[in-house]
Amino acid sequence: MKASAHITLIQLVGKLFFALTLNNRLMYISGIKIKNYRNFKDLDIEFNHGLNVIIGHNNSGKTNLIKALQLVLARGLKEKPTVDDFCKLNLDYSEPPSIEISIFIKEYDDNVDDKNVVYDWLIKDSPEYMAQLTYVFELPTKNHDDYRTQIESCKNEGGDFVQDKCIRLISKKFLSKYVARMYGGLPSKQEKAESESLDRFDFQFLDAIRDAEKQMFYGNNTLLRDVLNYFLDYNLTNGQGFENLSPENIEALKQRENEFNEKSKELLEILIGRIDREKILQYSRETGADKGGQPNFDAEITEQELLFALRLIVEKSGFKIPIKNNGLGYNNLLFIALILAKMQMESSNYMGDNAKVFPVLAIEEPEAHLHPSMQSKFLKFLNSNKQARQIFITSHSTHITSAIDLDSLICLYDNVGGTTDVGYPGKVFSESEDDKDSKIYVQRFLDATKSNMLFVNKLIFVEGLAEQLLIPCFAQYLNLENSLVNDHVGIISVDSRTFKHFIKLFAYNEKDSPYAINKKVVCITDADPAIKKNNKWVAAFPFELDDTENSKPLSSHVTELKDNFEANYPNIFVYHPPISVGKTLEYEICKENPKSSLLITSSFPSQNSAHTPANYQDVTSKFENDLNTIIDEYRIKLGIEDINENEILSSISNCTWENEVDKKKALIAAIYYKIVSSAKGEHAFYLEKSLRENILKEGDAKLDFNVPEYIINAINKIVE
Repeated sequence: MKASAHITLIQLVGKLFFALTLNNRLMYISGIKIKNYRNFKDLDIEFNHGLNVIIGHNNSGKTNLIKALQLVLARGLKEKPTVDDFCKLNLDYSEPPSIEISIFIKEYDDNVDDKNVVYDWLIKDSPEYMAQLTYVFELPTKNHDDYRTQIESCKNEGGDFVQDKCIRLISKKFLSKYVARMYGGLPSKQEKAESESLDRFDFQFLDAIRDAEKQMFYGNNTLLRDVLNYFLDYNLTNGQGFENLSPENIEALKQRENEFNEKSKELLEILIGRIDREKILQYSRETGADKGGQPNFDAEITEQELLFALRLIVEKSGFKIPIKNNGLGYNNLLFIALILAKMQMESSNYMGDNAKVFPVLAIEEPEAHLHPSMQSKFLKFLNSNKQARQIFITSHSTHITSAIDLDSLICLYDNVGGTTDVGYPGKVFSESEDDKDSKIYVQRFLDATKSNMLFVNKLIFVEGLAEQLLIPCFAQYLNLENSLVNDHVGIISVDSRTFKHFIKLFAYNEKDSPYAINKKVVCITDADPAIKKNNKWVAAFPFELDDTENSKPLSSHVTELKDNFEANYPNIFVYHPPISVGKTLEYEICKENPKSSLLITSSFPSQNSAHTPANYQDVTSKFENDLNTIIDEYRIKLGIEDINENEILSSISNCTWENEVDKKKALIAAIYYKIVSSAKGEHAFYLEKSLRENILKEGDAKLDFNVPEYIINAINKIVE
């Protein structure tokens, strides 16, 4: 008996997960419309029929969305809205404010039972039915005249409503009179939804501050007890009601119950026999309690009563650990498993006419206390069971976001106008071959780092590690680094030729691409000029270009970004080095700082090279001399007799630019680029460190540093 008085975590989770496959739910919540609730002034949000992962930055409205669903679907919810639940963006108080939340229930596959539940709520019957269920929190009409009279006292001298005064008046005089109503069908018809139909929905909400341990320590907790009772003899019942069992299984159940009654009675009689009843009866007689009857102990106990004695434990390496000593992450998973099992139980015919038709599970921050690998595993489990029920998850975990299919993501964010909006990363892409390729690419490479682009308020796309490291440092030199931080600007590195895939997520146009995320996006990319040699385009320095068709001052991918995105979407901006005279970030840094020793880092060759720090400084020290002097100095460092032996020197000598200073800057920038191009990331790391240290210095010790103009413009644009 001692061994059977414990349920191990492994045993229970195994049983629960094995039993979690339900029949497909053939209707689903296709969307929600929220008016005047918290941060939602008036917003429509679409849902998927399976898993819905709602992501967004802090205070984007993720919890508010779940709370809105809860107001509509959770029966017996005692919590009523307060004045703080009215959207503060509404400044017109001429009429009493109200909250209106509608959910739309759509057909996924024809099912008569499902349709019967929502029949009275239908707003469309064919070709696919759609029902509407609306929660309204409002002041009754009979109180409107009184409200209109009293609210006039809340205006200022200009005749505008003072919001704080209005809120205080509503809270003090009218909130107690507000009523909550549930309408089925079009809200304008004001037809109340029947409780019997509402009860067929099961909304389970696990908030972020859930006390998993408290609710599953012992069998006397309602959740654990009900689940244990449901799985009792599950190999015979399969979760079915008694009336649906075969005669053989009914007989087997009776035999088990008889065996339990016999053995439990025998055990309890042994236990009772060890109790000194005479001593207890003596006290009973002395107090006069025996006048009401002779006290005794019952040696019979039901299976359900004995379930109260069971407690969960964890078995590992031969040790038994109480569940309260188990890790918080694993306890959270077990708690969610219990909730899922409870939902299965309540939607099966085990509950008879009380069975739920459609269970909905909402989980806030499932990543709580789970390491990234466990987060991914848990999400895969939910995703594999998404046909069984509709699941809503809120998260600001980049690991969860990267592990989920794009179609399951719903992104809440503040748009460029500062109001709450919604984007659907999976719906951005059309059925064109180009968009299909982009969707596959984004899904494949949206890792935990890149998925941060969906959470930040504003976004800078850069094409390499160097830019990602140096942009914040450059912002510090412009006294704008705090603005980047305070504005929650994300700097995401993507390959230059794959900008177009990721930027489609943000290419917002109300008419043509309403599903995109309307955030301000700045793209910083290299100019990457090229010339044609032997019918092939090869990278070139600006001074190698000419005016023929064999020269391309701006790469094709930059031109595509400008023509296809910047020109068509007002929230997207592209910045690059100046056309015909610019190349890459490294080239532009040196061109703006041709004499600066700050640019010399540990990534330079230390010896046996024309490009050691000393040799480079010898060349840059000649900057104030004429171009030929610099050319000659570099030729000597290279150890060559003729400048035509070096492509950089021969090209700069033949350059037709009129301004010699521009030529000198271009030559030194080309040499610098040649030195650092093979180790851009390493060089950027050392350069960032050098620049950070320099800006903290004072007086003559602090060296001047000029940020390239296109970088200045990009940073100014993102923080404006």
